[in-house]
Amino acid sequence: MKVIRLKVPEDVSEVEVRLLVAVELYREGRLTLKRAADLAEMSVWDFLHELGKRKVSFTNIGVEDLREELEEFGG
Repeated sequence: MKVIRLKVPEDVSEVEVRLLVAVELYREGRLTLKRAADLAEMSVWDFLHELGKRKVSFTNIGVEDLREELEEFGG
């Protein structure tokens, strides 16, 4: 994983930035659900809730990605 430094306004927290980046990368299909949740430092369930609040579909996952995700959860 790469570490970057980013200057943001004082009223924007690191938590917000991590979540926004994770949501956008997931929406674009660049991260799996699990990796996006990890980037946001959230559980998958909490990240799914955040996706719903932002009207971002979590069903755009491919078959292989779905298999990976299910294996991560022991399913």
